[in-house]
Amino acid sequence: MKKLLYFLFVIFLASACGLEKDNGIDSISGSYSRLLILNDFMYAINNEELTTFDISDRNNPVQIDKQDVGFRIENIFHREGILFIGSSQQLYIFELNNKGIPVRKTSVSYFGGEFVCSFDPVIVSGNYAYVTLSPFTAEDDGRCFRDISVNELRIYDVTKIENPVLLTQFPLQIPKGLAIDNNYLFVCEKEKGVKVLDVTDKLKPKVITELYGFQSYDVILREKLLYIVGTDQIRVYDYSDIDNIKLISTIRL
Repeated sequence: MKKLLYFLFVIFLASACGLEKDNGIDSISGSYSRLLILNDFMYAINNEELTTFDISDRNNPVQIDKQDVGFRIENIFHREGILFIGSSQQLYIFELNNKGIPVRKTSVSYFGGEFVCSFDPVIVSGNYAYVTLSPFTAEDDGRCFRDISVNELRIYDVTKIENPVLLTQFPLQIPKGLAIDNNYLFVCEKEKGVKVLDVTDKLKPKVITELYGFQSYDVILREKLLYIVGTDQIRVYDYSDIDNIKLISTIRL
């Protein structure tokens, strides 16, 4: 039910404020998005597959491609014709061809090929990908083959998409969703709130402020407003002054 309310909230936000576009994609979505629309194509992921639909006729979407990706797919993110897909074990990178079909370019293993479980949404800004890794728990899913205790932010240089380079591993506490505005990265810590990092120096991120005292799952940024999605509420902050972030409302779910 809470996931449904979150979805309805995102739809309401989009309809109330209009849609921002980044190379054709609606940028309202949070970092756990499993669906995106890019011009006349829609891309959807489930736990293992990526499916492409031609939606040039909005009343008659047509599936034109489906391909296996990996295990426990988490989210999908677009930047300049490139799809970044986060899963429990790897970051997958696809390039869209001139027919809108994703073509796999590479994948990056988080754990050296070991078969383990983690949560890992990915977002991208410029030539850098930001990934949070956190462990599964019994309440998340009991079907994990092997748990690993990892709680960190990773930053990759994806200038060459065929060869992403790991730049940084920054420790966090059960990190979840994330969003970025220029060089300010907002990261949910499930039980603690949200950390705001300055990532100007990709090798040395630094915490500039913390919003704490509540649970957080995902974040959405729009027009200097920060929407933090928790288990039972959405907290809205004004971050136009990054040194003085102010809570302006709370929406109960």
